Amino acid sequence: MRNKQSGWTFWSLSAVVILIVLLVLLFMRLFPPYFDNLKLQEAMDKIVEDPRITSMTRRQVIQELDNILYIDYAHEVVDLKESLTIDKKDKIMTITVDYEVVVPLVYNVSALLDFKNRAEIALR
Repeated sequence: MRNKQSGWTFWSLSAVVILIVLLVLLFMRLFPPYFDNLKLQEAMDKIVEDPRITSMTRRQVIQELDNILYIDYAHEVVDLKESLTIDKKDKIMTITVDYEVVVPLVYNVSALLDFKNRAEIALR
């Protein structure tokens, strides 16, 4: 009786290594926009804790957010003048930042990341 070898061949091992390398490269390309979005959400959470927020104008809110993001090296992530909206209704003030980021991946293939950040403040 003949023993049959079992195990990975060179080609199956190569395929798995290539797949892992591609996934790591994809992660490395997509991580920075998600990390910048995390910084934006943290800045929005900080500004919501400010007791002056209910009396601030839209311009002042943008300036405060921009100052916080500048400290975190994330001030160029989004143009707040275009993407920030403030709604006040039913004793709730809602600050929303909606924006998109296009991340080029390979040649003419890109990833479109759509971010919608929201913070709510109870008005008195």
